[in-house]
Amino acid sequence: MFSNRISLAMAALATLGLAGCVTTHGNLASSAERLERSSAELRADSRNDGSSGYYRDAQEFADEAREFRRTIEDRRADGDDVQDAFRDLSGRYHALRDEVERSRDRDTELDFKPVTEAYLDVEREMRRVGDRDRYARDD
Repeated sequence: MFSNRISLAMAALATLGLAGCVTTHGNLASSAERLERSSAELRADSRNDGSSGYYRDAQEFADEAREFRRTIEDRRADGDDVQDAFRDLSGRYHALRDEVERSRDRDTELDFKPVTEAYLDVEREMRRVGDRDRYARDD
């Protein structure tokens, strides 16, 4: 009877651990999808604005956001692949952010806000995944 309780407790803990991984991955995938959408909207806005000097950066970032989401969804991708994709995404984000800041255009900054919010969500989720993986290695 005691061993049955231990088995049930172990199964419950394993299920919770697995659910945590799925939830974390789900949150990251959801944030990545939101980032892809907001970056595509920014690219469209920058293309429609003839005076926009940041269209190329917006285009490259939207492409990078799409690639990042694809990497997350790729079942063959491992943690290193996701980290590499995030590093590429981060570099493009910061280049675009610098370009938007240089524009000193209020409309451009407003258009960029949803991208920043989605990027920061992705960054938080990446930190959580990294923390979870680090703790798992320590055990």
